[in-house]
Amino acid sequence: MKKHTTTTTPSGEHNSANIQTPDPSSKTTHHHSKKKLLWLIAVIPAILLITAGSLYGYYISKYQKEVYVDQSFVDSWDQLPNASSTPTATIAQDDVQPPTPTGVAVEPPTLDDVEGLNDPIIKKTPIDSNIENLLIIGIDGTDLENEGHRSDTMLIVSINKSTGTVKLASVMRDIWAYYPNQNAWNKINASYAWGGPGQTVNIINENFDLDIQEYVVLDFSGFESIVDMLGGLEIELTDKEASSILDKSSGGTFLLNGEQALAYSRTRKIDSDFVRVQRQRNLLMAIFKYIRGENPTKQYSIAVDSLEYMRSNISGADISGRLFELALKMDSNIDQLTVPGKGMYKVHNEGTWYMSLDWDEQVESLHTFLYGA
Repeated sequence: MKKHTTTTTPSGEHNSANIQTPDPSSKTTHHHSKKKLLWLIAVIPAILLITAGSLYGYYISKYQKEVYVDQSFVDSWDQLPNASSTPTATIAQDDVQPPTPTGVAVEPPTLDDVEGLNDPIIKKTPIDSNIENLLIIGIDGTDLENEGHRSDTMLIVSINKSTGTVKLASVMRDIWAYYPNQNAWNKINASYAWGGPGQTVNIINENFDLDIQEYVVLDFSGFESIVDMLGGLEIELTDKEASSILDKSSGGTFLLNGEQALAYSRTRKIDSDFVRVQRQRNLLMAIFKYIRGENPTKQYSIAVDSLEYMRSNISGADISGRLFELALKMDSNIDQLTVPGKGMYKVHNEGTWYMSLDWDEQVESLHTFLYGA
């Protein structure tokens, strides 16, 4: 609203001027705009939190439904199914016949088998409260030529909770191990065919005097889909690897698609199984490296899409919290070990190829690696 007024100049003349006076309605509009801005500042983070919570809730629900295994536990070997009626006694490993496939499932493993074939885990007291060990078990039912019905990969992931660091120890599948529930010796990877991840954990704990209680079973054939989903992985190949996998004349760093990455993880004929388990660790490290470079939204998407290739008795909250955070820290610089160690085993090829270990030396070496001197 305008008000006409008259003013007097220094000379005494009178001038008329239109002077703008404050409009009460404009104060109200400014006040409402300020309130709206404050409301948006408060609500937008809340919406983001609600959205993030919904996504997290979806992930946990999917994990608990499709991945989580409700694992049972017992106190001793004699409480396990099909426990031997013969008193448990260590048999001299060199005085027994090579293993036979009798009693081992002839069908290749699948992740769905875990629900029907999974022994209870024998409870163990932690050796060191700061060290948590879990077992990654890799199965590859499509690689019938190399393995078929047994566990293809056994990888101990050792987490130091006080330092937040991780160590990896690969357990070779052809180790000649003792089975207390059968009072006999056989290859360590046969444990999965007889009693699933539960028995594999028990046999590794028994033979290496460890305290593993948690596991993740991965379908290695699923890595082909995961790698393609990521758009490929950069892997450094030796001359022999490049020739075998890519038909290249010399090695270097190459972007491998899913099929090539899976072939890389399976390759052993150009060198040995010892190098093969290192390749499998390299592949895992490459996946973690890729995930580390992505934003949280992409990391979440990768995690959800990967669930169909795994089973685990670790709770959804743990797998998506502390373990996912630690997984992102894993790279090629972390401490790694392959069991058996150099000079700690003998090779046998009397019909079946296997390795007998110097158990005293090997157990001491593994414990030093996992727990320190």
